Amino acid sequence: MTTGLLIAILVSAMDASVVSTAMPTIARDLGGFGLYPWVFAGYLLTGTTTVPLWGRMADLFGRRQVLLAGLGWFVAASLLCGASPNMAWLVAFRTLQGVGAGCLQPVTLTMVGDLFPVAQRARLQGLFSSAWAVAALVGPLLGALFVSTLGWRWIFDINLPVGLVATTLLWAHRDQPGETTRGGLDLAGAATLTLGVGAVLAGLGAGDQGAQPVWPLVAAGLALLVAFGLVERHAAAPVVPVDLLRSRLVGPASLAAVLAGGLMFAQSAFIPLYVQGGLGGSALAAGAALTPGSLGWSAGAIFSGRVLLRAGYQRLTVAGAVAMVAGSVLLLLPPLWGPVWVGIAAGVGGIGMGLLQTPLLIVLQSSVGWGRRGAVTALNQFCRTIGGAIGVSLLGLLLEWRVRFAAGAVGALAGDPLQSEGAIAPAARRLLDTGLRGAVFPALAGVALATLAVALAILALRSEPESS
Repeated sequence: MTTGLLIAILVSAMDASVVSTAMPTIARDLGGFGLYPWVFAGYLLTGTTTVPLWGRMADLFGRRQVLLAGLGWFVAASLLCGASPNMAWLVAFRTLQGVGAGCLQPVTLTMVGDLFPVAQRARLQGLFSSAWAVAALVGPLLGALFVSTLGWRWIFDINLPVGLVATTLLWAHRDQPGETTRGGLDLAGAATLTLGVGAVLAGLGAGDQGAQPVWPLVAAGLALLVAFGLVERHAAAPVVPVDLLRSRLVGPASLAAVLAGGLMFAQSAFIPLYVQGGLGGSALAAGAALTPGSLGWSAGAIFSGRVLLRAGYQRLTVAGAVAMVAGSVLLLLPPLWGPVWVGIAAGVGGIGMGLLQTPLLIVLQSSVGWGRRGAVTALNQFCRTIGGAIGVSLLGLLLEWRVRFAAGAVGALAGDPLQSEGAIAPAARRLLDTGLRGAVFPALAGVALATLAVALAILALRSEPESS
């Protein structure tokens, strides 16, 4: 059973890194390069906005059948992606695939919360967090292997046998009886949320580096999100449980997830750019600088799971936030050892993420009954992902503004041509370094400090997780 859950979460974690490696080849094969960013943005949109809906369905209909339905959806959409005749169809099928991906992590973690008491759950959460570190390390290599041997379509088709194995292992599970969960699905709320988030991300140019923001579209998205809030207030069974956000624990923990998600996504987005653009390193060096972040998160999650009951989730949350501040400050300092220094900063920040996120998820699951555990688990993931998606878009705009301001003219960076050996020219590197260390990294440090403030507020709660 545990192996089946681990495979389910691993296939979701692996998908992003495998596809990222193969996308240049896919774009050359299918054409339609202008749609390249939306292969990622469409998947991110549906993979984010459907998370609360899947969590609600897990509370209504039971964990096993909802997880199997989401897994089946993900595999079927993967096969459609592998059969895509052109880029437009790939974008459409990836958007469908994101719907299934929105199920796998929250419902899997909800089942872990159901099956194990706090002491065992704390240890297992570290194991499940390791799946993301494995995906970050193995995914790019696996994507490159498929592209160079069987062909890029196998990066999607491989999900069929893997999904069948996970389904076989999960099939015999029977959900434990829980309290009756009333209400239905808030489809109006789900539609309004998806349209609102989609409009904001599209307006901010999510996934499309260098795109200019479309502020009327952003304003329309924000208006839809306001409408979503009004719909949720009157919904019998809201997609996002607003009443939980008013909890002394769930509210601050959700805010911490939003801030931490912004830091996590920003690290993945801007560290490779810093290493390659600001420091003149290779693509291999950029990938190597990110690796300590994944390993650090896994190590922090495993450690926090082992000491949670002795140390208390509040102290671990504060320790994680302190480590995130330290990692952000290291990025502000001159890189004494080049990409190695950046890797150390990523590793320290990753440890902080593991120390903060894992204890908060465990205590959130323990703070509600069976009938709301799916909702609160999904809420935690939704906050982290939406914080990351919108945060990276805003930081991308900040970077572009700072670079253009430093260059003194629009297009100055693009006008500094690449050198013949493929390295970024010194003038362009200086501009990128100015934009990243002069604007983006200070903003990240500010987000880390805000996370620490929230962690200190959680520490002041002085409440302990349940023991079962």
